Amino acid sequence: MLSMIRKTIIEFVDIDEEKITEETNFITDLNINSYDFANIIGRFEDNLGIEIPDRDLRKLETVKDVQEYLIKKLQ
Repeated sequence: MLSMIRKTIIEFVDIDEEKITEETNFITDLNINSYDFANIIGRFEDNLGIEIPDRDLRKLETVKDVQEYLIKKLQ
């Protein structure tokens, strides 16, 4: 899951994949704006065939948050 998340992030941010850890924060570490974050989340939705409600987006601050959320959604 982490590898898929990393690959998706690097489509939107110019960063080496191995520099993205579970602790990486989308805003403070990657300087991702809300538009790019929405696009990243949309890519997860498309790739995994799930829907992530807007109310849940506020909870997803780090790569680990997204990873845990996606794993739960897929169960």
